[in-house]
Amino acid sequence: MTPPIWLLAALVSLGPLSTDLYLPALPAIATAFATDTAGVQWTLSGYLLGFAPAQLLYGPFSDRFGRRPAVAAGLVVYLAATVACALAPSLGALIAARVVQAIGSCGGPVVARAVVRDTTDPPRAAAVYATIAGLMAFAPAIGPVLGGVVVDLAGWRAAFWLLALAALGIGLAAAFLLPETIPMRDRTALDPARLLSAYAHLLRHRSFLGYALVSAFTYTGLFCFISGSSHVAQMGLGLGPRGYGFLFAAAVCGYIAGSSIARRVSPRLGVDRTLRLGVGLCVLFGWSGPAALALLGPSVVTVTAPMVLYMIAFALAQANAQSGAVAPFPEMAGRASALLGFLQWGIAAFGGLAVALVLDPQGWAMAVGIAVSASLAALAWLWLAPGSGGGR
Repeated sequence: MTPPIWLLAALVSLGPLSTDLYLPALPAIATAFATDTAGVQWTLSGYLLGFAPAQLLYGPFSDRFGRRPAVAAGLVVYLAATVACALAPSLGALIAARVVQAIGSCGGPVVARAVVRDTTDPPRAAAVYATIAGLMAFAPAIGPVLGGVVVDLAGWRAAFWLLALAALGIGLAAAFLLPETIPMRDRTALDPARLLSAYAHLLRHRSFLGYALVSAFTYTGLFCFISGSSHVAQMGLGLGPRGYGFLFAAAVCGYIAGSSIARRVSPRLGVDRTLRLGVGLCVLFGWSGPAALALLGPSVVTVTAPMVLYMIAFALAQANAQSGAVAPFPEMAGRASALLGFLQWGIAAFGGLAVALVLDPQGWAMAVGIAVSASLAALAWLWLAPGSGGGR
């Protein structure tokens, strides 16, 4: 039995939603705990730093015990941590709860990628990932808008109560609609020696590393925007939480459009050619941000338009990079998915933190961070991806 794609999209969306929905609340959190921009950014970077390594355990856990137990364990941890976020008495407590929240939320995307590998032939996997991405994008598109309204009406803590409610709904849906898809449980998946050996094998695999780094660096570009856009929009452009929510939603509309294009183009061009197109456009549109700031100065248009274009290219690159990384490893799909996620979120965490440390209201640090990330993705593709010379 194949699970509904919308449920897989919901499991994947819990991670991005956990960052996107509360972004409008960052200035309010900084005010509430009397901290500066760099201090409150740790609630974001701390989340990613927790999200990245926890995936290395969820993958083998799902290979050993099955996909359903991994999802259930993650959602229980997530729900408890989200309630702790809503009740946090200090910034330190909020950051700690966010780290635990991340540990719970990362089970969803790890298992969803593994389920696709369990149930889908590799030639169709990129189209399935693109479909999931297109559906998933509605959550972060709505999230900042909804978060802005909630923060305006009920304060920043209400954003976390809303996330807890979303997790409860996803958990109930998974309990009834997510079948067990693992073809055979690997009883040695959690053995430390075997686990280290499996991850070492993946890191030595040239194509896995190439696809994973392309995924990681293009995602770092997105996280530079996530990390800096709330400050730039509200402190630099004078938008309120609601206005920022609409700005962020516009960028996500680019992601929805790109996912739709990827779903149609990937089966015809193949993984490598579509990925090469996506990475090339990421570089082009990534550098359009600094160019727009230099030529026209900071404004809603010069901040938003380049990011909308980048998100179209990002969607093309992500669906195919994820498919290319996981497809060759059906016998350890959970572990391959986990290591892919670890590299993606770990590298993005450091990129976002770097932008936060030098963040300026005009948006230069954010724009340059996106451009540099796209360029690093192109280098990873040229140096490591096996299809970079001609595609297949």
